[in-house]
Amino acid sequence: MIESTAEIKVNITRRFDGSCKVYAFDVRIDDQIHREVSKHRAFMLVIQAQEVAEETDMMCNVYGLNYLRVA
Repeated sequence: MIESTAEIKVNITRRFDGSCKVYAFDVRIDDQIHREVSKHRAFMLVIQAQEVAEETDMMCNVYGLNYLRVA
């Protein structure tokens, strides 16, 4: 079996309001950017990317997942 070197990169960043509280997240999946999404929607996008990666034998690297866990 050949090991896959292809990967899906997911990057999560936070959006802050005037009181320095997180109000939304930006989720970038490869070249697609989903701006100002809720915590729930961000988790769903990560899960969806992981499922696609499994189906296509790719790796899924998620950066910033700790932001969702803490929020």
